[in-house]
Amino acid sequence: MQVSRLVQRNKKIILKANLSCKDLFFVPFSLDKIAENSVFYTNSSIKFNKEEIITQANSSMIKGNYLEASKYYQLFLDQGYSDPSVFANYGIIFQTSGQLNKAIELYLKSINLYPQSPHAYSHIGTIYKDLGKLKESESVLKKAIELDPFFTDAYFNLANTLRASGDYPEAIFNYKKALELNPDFAKAKSVLIECKAQICDWSDLNNQNYWLKDLGIKGGSIEPMSTMYAEDNASKQLQRSQNLYKKRFARQEKLIKNKKHKKIRIGYFSADFKDHPVMHLIYRIFELHDNSSFDIYIYSFNAEENKFTKSLKKFVFSLKYLYGISDLDVVKLVRDDQIDIAVDLMGYTNNNRMSIFSYRIAPIQINYLGYPGTLGSSSIDYIIADNIIIPKKYEKFYSEKIIRMPHCYQCNDNKKVISKDKFKRTDFQLPEKGIVFTCFNATKKITFKEFDIWMRLLKKVKGSVLWLYKSNKWSVENLYLEAKKRNVDPQSLVFADRLPLEKHLARHSLGDIGLDTFNYNGHTTTSDALWSGLPVLTKIGESFAARVSASLLTSIGLPELITHSEDEYEQLALNLAMNPDKIKLLKDKLRNQRESSNLFNSKLYTKELEQKLKELLS
Repeated sequence: MQVSRLVQRNKKIILKANLSCKDLFFVPFSLDKIAENSVFYTNSSIKFNKEEIITQANSSMIKGNYLEASKYYQLFLDQGYSDPSVFANYGIIFQTSGQLNKAIELYLKSINLYPQSPHAYSHIGTIYKDLGKLKESESVLKKAIELDPFFTDAYFNLANTLRASGDYPEAIFNYKKALELNPDFAKAKSVLIECKAQICDWSDLNNQNYWLKDLGIKGGSIEPMSTMYAEDNASKQLQRSQNLYKKRFARQEKLIKNKKHKKIRIGYFSADFKDHPVMHLIYRIFELHDNSSFDIYIYSFNAEENKFTKSLKKFVFSLKYLYGISDLDVVKLVRDDQIDIAVDLMGYTNNNRMSIFSYRIAPIQINYLGYPGTLGSSSIDYIIADNIIIPKKYEKFYSEKIIRMPHCYQCNDNKKVISKDKFKRTDFQLPEKGIVFTCFNATKKITFKEFDIWMRLLKKVKGSVLWLYKSNKWSVENLYLEAKKRNVDPQSLVFADRLPLEKHLARHSLGDIGLDTFNYNGHTTTSDALWSGLPVLTKIGESFAARVSASLLTSIGLPELITHSEDEYEQLALNLAMNPDKIKLLKDKLRNQRESSNLFNSKLYTKELEQKLKELLS
């Protein structure tokens, strides 16, 4: 679609507000009910100096004081002035607050005044990406680059859009272009690391390791999760999270004191109440919550209803969709609901809304399940873990207080259906005989360290194959090349396509040994394997993401599959592969303990979780 047509089309759908004729307006970042903090009065009889207003507004903007900046920008418009940079900056404020239509309106006004400015196009491109309009986003961002071939942020934003559309090589090209223009661009470095991991591109690791020494710790902030696949370092994760929270999400908190209700009000917040690993894990909890003691509120950051949210309505007290509602309106809405405990199921994952928790929406706020690490936030009070995930010696790496579940931190759905289809190995291009090493973790979790071990195993165990999940075509090509480099026949690698969950669970029975990844274990992937009867071998690490499989194995009674070094991991995998009887014993043990273990006892888990929540309020 041509950019000019795109802009014209959106002129028709933006909000039809006349920003230049208001005498009173509500600024997008005010919260308190005190009048001077929530509204700004203008007096059309007094004419202020244009340059002075812009100077004051921009000064506040640079300091991150969006409340003050928005007051001056609105004053500027109320005085009848017009300037493309003012429209663009004011648009940034509305975009940051989640008021995307208003932001687009302001960016288009900026473009109308100065069509050659790339910045407004770039901002519109980021909004389109967030709205899932990836082709439109790509078109607008390319227009920004056409207007300014040296515009670093436009290359970065284009890379993000291309990555979201699955074009990883082009995304990598544009991240590198952004870094050519600005070698100190921390966000570009971090996302480039993750994007390369997604296609198993292990080139230039020395430079990557050099970046990782202080990336996101000194200088610009980054999304900490982007580095979790590349290294296991709990201390750095804490520092990165603290830096991100301070620079991007910190807001003025408000002390919340709700009146006591007959039932405890628990709010769960996520954009992943859909066909997503988090939903697969937690769904049963919503069914089992004690409705005589708890009122369960679901707050979805998405707009659409789906089969999961339709089902949730049967079990919960309230389900609300928050998509498209500004952060401050969400804060007001949730505070009005007077929930006692807010449970964030997202952390810093995609489409999170950490800002609403930063303002504080409940007396107690908890980080749970969706994000495997600390949030480094003063506004998140607790993180749910267990004794394996966060032992006492590692508490120092978490800003939150620790709620330790008696068994495993991870909830599971003990009604998860496994297809009764009778799959054969030949259905998936697997050999009828021979050991099938299996790892269905996302390929971005695989590093050269695991792969080196896996290739040595394939060489030593004749007729064996490695069964991997096909994340994308480029990861397949690169892993074939990496196998060749290690003198392993690429045909020893077999890739599994995506299947419906029931069928995916059923095909686990064709594997012999599950092999875990190191820096970032299988989480839902490991519990799926255990539920399906496939033993998983892991190496326990230091950070949250590197200790999950050990927690799951301990809970289900298979601690003998937890190793503590790469050498121990390799030797145990080889020993099992050379002794199929041992594999059979492990599978028999897993089958016997699946029903009786704590890991898949959803009723027990729900009761224990509810008890922990009650204790917080006692």
